[in-house]
Amino acid sequence: MPEKSKPAYKLGLIILIVLAVLTAIEFAISAAHIPWAWIFFLLALVKAWFVLQYYMHLPRLFKAEQGE
Repeated sequence: MPEKSKPAYKLGLIILIVLAVLTAIEFAISAAHIPWAWIFFLLALVKAWFVLQYYMHLPRLFKAEQGE
């Protein structure tokens, strides 16, 4: 693995773990039969933000093109 891509892989792994933890929290809430739908909505928004930000690279769409 190239040395310059190690931080990107590390960040990707951290985000994957965060998403897994948020999914586990959603599962625990649903298993406890807590009827707070707003918690699921909030967790879904947080997870969607992580996916858009780090896996779909949404911020790159809005950055100005850098000249070579």
